[in-house]
Amino acid sequence: MTLSPDQQAVVDYAISGGSHLFLTGRAGTGKTTVTRAILQRLGPQAAVVAPTGVAAMNAGGQTLHSFFRLPPRLITPGDIRRLRNARTVKALTTLVIDEISMVRSDMMQAVDFSLRLNRDSNEPFGGVRIILVGDLAQLPPIAQGEEGMFLEETYGGPFFFHAPAFRDAGFTMVELTEVHRQADPEFVEVLNAVRDGELTDDLAEILNARVTGRIGLEASGTHVVLTPTNQAASSINQARLEGLRGEPRGFSGKVEGEFDPRLFPTDDPLVLKAGARVMMIRNDPGGRYVNGSIGEVLGFSSDGVKVHVNDQVVTIEPVSWERIRYAADGNSSKLKRETIGSYVQYPLRLAWAMTIHKAQGLTLDKVYLDVSRRLFAHGQAYVALSRARSLEGLELSRALRPSDIITDQRLFDVKAFCDPAPLGIGG
Repeated sequence: MTLSPDQQAVVDYAISGGSHLFLTGRAGTGKTTVTRAILQRLGPQAAVVAPTGVAAMNAGGQTLHSFFRLPPRLITPGDIRRLRNARTVKALTTLVIDEISMVRSDMMQAVDFSLRLNRDSNEPFGGVRIILVGDLAQLPPIAQGEEGMFLEETYGGPFFFHAPAFRDAGFTMVELTEVHRQADPEFVEVLNAVRDGELTDDLAEILNARVTGRIGLEASGTHVVLTPTNQAASSINQARLEGLRGEPRGFSGKVEGEFDPRLFPTDDPLVLKAGARVMMIRNDPGGRYVNGSIGEVLGFSSDGVKVHVNDQVVTIEPVSWERIRYAADGNSSKLKRETIGSYVQYPLRLAWAMTIHKAQGLTLDKVYLDVSRRLFAHGQAYVALSRARSLEGLELSRALRPSDIITDQRLFDVKAFCDPAPLGIGG
């Protein structure tokens, strides 16, 4: 993989060892690319985990809950026990936690407690080096009602950095600052202001000049509609599909082993027609398209689905998604990855519309942000707007209001609990 000089410096620093790291950066700075490079360099004594099944599968790792055998609810000290896979935990030298913005304070505390217990060590995180990856301005942790109150009263808040384990371990914060997705400095300035909750009237005017007022099916003509809800995205996709001539073709995926249907990366069955707009949801090993490329179905053959994408016709074949778990590799002190389940399906998804949540991590040439339904969560406006490669490729259903830009100001507290990176590393 090709790294920019600032990304390479961060990878080299991460590999050099030393303190625990919090690797962050604004949308489009290459956090995923850097994380993959770090894991590639660290080799079989590192594991990657994430807070959700989808995030874990995308990262090529295991969920936090399954790795540490934790319940899917509020976690208390009584939930931490000696693990059957203690040998796996003892073989670990580095643990990478991806999508850290979604990890709550109770989970962070549980990771520390479990590693100490199962490695028979009183060092922070049992002596395992921790690398946290994510952008706090994007997806927040889910902490509502009584659970949210408990986290406030016990830890002072729901974010991972509210956990005493984080504060006591001594994390160094490394921030990627060079944006690779957008080339227009004015657009980057607008996005940064949205991210930080500091959108001025002048910057809002630049953004709201992109209002077209188109709605619904009309908006999905050339742009990908981003909407807050699954229901709205599904309605647009279904209506556009039904509006095409020709017979629909349905493709059911194949499951082997343990694979929760909730983790399916696309609809199952996947229903397509000639003329359907689709998104590629895997990178092509040959480089003809990447995850997020938009194409049009031309037809079907015994070899696969014919799609016009990036000015060429390609035949899309089924691919496999795997669920893995880590295990100790025999008598060695290394880790191995075991496949516990797989799902085989065409790597395609209907793409006239999608939720803001599913668009996270993607780069799109043409985006239509449907804010006829109120944005209701911290970071949603920022995630949606930052999917667009340029201002010219962005359209809004209406002018954004201050109430649409929801930013939890507590996220900026993390800097107070981290050491700064050495000069020349990150921002």
